[in-house]
Amino acid sequence: MSEKYKLKSTLGRSYNVDPNDVLTVKKALNDLGYYEEPEWGITPYPDNDLFKGIEGFQKDYKLKVDGLMKPNGPTEKELAAQSHRYVCTKCTAFHGGVFSPYFCSDCYTKMNS
Repeated sequence: MSEKYKLKSTLGRSYNVDPNDVLTVKKALNDLGYYEEPEWGITPYPDNDLFKGIEGFQKDYKLKVDGLMKPNGPTEKELAAQSHRYVCTKCTAFHGGVFSPYFCSDCYTKMNS
């Protein structure tokens, strides 16, 4: 993911969703084994498997199982924290999780200096 991992709007079955949000979440869920990439590839269109993946993730991480991801919500934050592509919870930049799973090295250093 080259774009920042931050939802633009709520992702749910009954919502108008942002295609970039759909792609980002599908890729993150795929990396963690919660979304199987179809033979035609990952698309920016929401599908039932996306929401099943969100629900499975929520269940495994003891979050409210509702199939929703809200900007700055608990599911978005946990997915970012568990993703192989760590995202700083302060500045939303991607990082390798070397200093912290929650903060990039710049924010971590600023907070601890």
